[in-house]
Amino acid sequence: MGPLLFILYINDLPKIINKTSAPIIFADDTSILFAHSNLIDFNNNICIVFATLNKWFRANHLSLNFNKTNYVHFTTKRNTSINFKIGFNSNLITNSSYTKFLGVTMDNTLSWNNHIDLLMKKLSTACYVIRNAKTYMSASSLKMI
Repeated sequence: MGPLLFILYINDLPKIINKTSAPIIFADDTSILFAHSNLIDFNNNICIVFATLNKWFRANHLSLNFNKTNYVHFTTKRNTSINFKIGFNSNLITNSSYTKFLGVTMDNTLSWNNHIDLLMKKLSTACYVIRNAKTYMSASSLKMI
């Protein structure tokens, strides 16, 4: 089995994660990347990071919003996804089949389908607005839009 990988999203967190993961901080979002070829070590690394995060949260009078936190387990189309139970105390983190990362929507098999579907909806809406606005606006105004 190849390396296991998923992204965990946590909002508004400074870079305090240990060497078992790779945090990516962009604006007000933080993503934590985990990768390991051994399932037991992979799970242990996640537990260590969560213990570290929750210790930091308690020390700073903060708490992790489990409703806004999710994870994506990336896999190939041929491999089946492993069902993880990730959380702290009685709070579990939701598994998601896709996520938006730096403006790109990725699914758990790293295909472009979700991203293309979202772009098609946005482009369709924009075309509709421009098509309906052409009766009220000049050609130069439409070109600016």
